Amino acid sequence: MKAKSIKGNSTEEISVALQKSMVDGYKPTLAIVFISIKQDIKAVCEILDHQDISIFGATSSGEFIDEEISEEGIVILLMDMKQTDFSILIKSYEGRKMEEVARTMGLDALERFENPSFLICNSMVIRKRFIDGRALIDGLESAVGKHITIWGGNAGDDRLYDHTMVFTNKQSFDAGVLLLVLNADNIAMKGMAGYGWKPAGTERTITRCEDNIIYTIDGKPALDVVFKLLGLQLTKEDSEKFKPGNVIFCVARQEGAPVMRASGYFNWDEKCISVLGDIQQGDTFRFALPPDFNIVDQVTKDARQLKQSDFPDADAMVMFSCIGRFEELGPMVSIEIEGVKNSFNVPMAGYFCYGEFGRSTNGKNEFHNNTCCWVALKEK
Repeated sequence: MKAKSIKGNSTEEISVALQKSMVDGYKPTLAIVFISIKQDIKAVCEILDHQDISIFGATSSGEFIDEEISEEGIVILLMDMKQTDFSILIKSYEGRKMEEVARTMGLDALERFENPSFLICNSMVIRKRFIDGRALIDGLESAVGKHITIWGGNAGDDRLYDHTMVFTNKQSFDAGVLLLVLNADNIAMKGMAGYGWKPAGTERTITRCEDNIIYTIDGKPALDVVFKLLGLQLTKEDSEKFKPGNVIFCVARQEGAPVMRASGYFNWDEKCISVLGDIQQGDTFRFALPPDFNIVDQVTKDARQLKQSDFPDADAMVMFSCIGRFEELGPMVSIEIEGVKNSFNVPMAGYFCYGEFGRSTNGKNEFHNNTCCWVALKEK
């Protein structure tokens, strides 16, 4: 399988880049598209559709095919994968339970391939609801099994936090699930969820929570505990404007690496705090240290180790990096992207997203926050 990556800041630039990629006779069958919601998504789809290229697409909050990050742009990973080895599924979950929609899609995938693996993107109308990424995983696993390979991310919208989109050639949804289903018997897929955050301090216990809202920690109001342990001195007005993601919880798992949970909003009146992912009463956690270069260095080392031990060659890569990493790491995030890409040195496309999907190290499939998930693909 041959892959090529292209980028542009307009529909016209993408059209030219696509034509240049095909002058040598290259005929891609599949395009993974990450695009700003401010771009003309329909026009880009028409360009690809005219070339009979199947589209797996999501809106983004920054895009990249190398260490150079674009904002409000377009990146595309082209592959000439055999059409008998992949299928694209898309469904709206508006008015339906996410887990039921995901289960239905998982059963559909099994009808296409006996041994499927998945790249997934999910979109949401952010102002209306919190989306439980765990429910999407649970639905797929209930249909296919807990052993399945799942990597992906929630779509972005240039940090507008209003609505996102997933799309394929003829359909798009701002409350939808998009699956790239691969025949795992013929397409190998290996990935890693790297976060690099270092837990610090005493382990704490979530003693009362509901959905994604933490009410008490160690039996005390959650907001009071967070303020005290992190030395925050905020007024009610300041706390309600506090930037989401500024507090990172390293939540322990019985098996495998911890999973990151970023803070959402602070509720001064109820002394509670939301997080951007699923949590359970009884979960234990430690707070994360502020980021430094060691975080980037660790993710790069992990990528090199996986290549050397498990996946010495690959045809293409896809990366799903949390928007929180972009905001917290600043210029270091470009070094992280470059390090992971250079570990494999193959065409790649990636974007900054609102939550990531993937199997934690030595653990289970998880919905992550503030994590860099990447996956390498190889035709067997």
